[in-house]
Amino acid sequence: MKLYHYIAKPNTALKEGILSFAKNKYADLNYYYKRSGETTHDGIVKWMESCFEGRSRGIRGFSEPVKWTDKSLSLKDFIDNADMFSIDLDALHKDGLIEAVYFSPSVMNVPTMKEARDCDELLIKLYDYTEISSKPIDWNVCNDELGRRFAYVPYYIIIIKGGVIPPKYITKEN
Repeated sequence: MKLYHYIAKPNTALKEGILSFAKNKYADLNYYYKRSGETTHDGIVKWMESCFEGRSRGIRGFSEPVKWTDKSLSLKDFIDNADMFSIDLDALHKDGLIEAVYFSPSVMNVPTMKEARDCDELLIKLYDYTEISSKPIDWNVCNDELGRRFAYVPYYIIIIKGGVIPPKYITKEN
């Protein structure tokens, strides 16, 4: 089983692996300032860990490659400026590196979540990585004009022991 993860170009993933937020001192903090109220990498890591243990060592992945439409050209820019990697979940599991798996459904499927440009993710802990769905993702819900991006499609967060997926578990796909 695979998940797909994107890292901005240039990157060192094939040498250093895929780094979680906790292990990436160069991570873009902007997304987390408003959500956490923290202004430093260490502060955001502490906030993430207060959400649930291991959150800062989580790595997001999609069950299929990201697709863009004429209404989501920002996704085209995202894809064009990133390298796509597939993650071998079976090998990670076999070697005991997966601590937990969380599912984030589309916010459109969560009736209690109010739609807004900054709507937050809902994370549901799965029993096992084999519960990851292979159903096709409806990328048509992504819409730049409405501010709809990744919160509107399902994705997964894999909590990794040590916070790094080593290079031997990933393949550059593009």
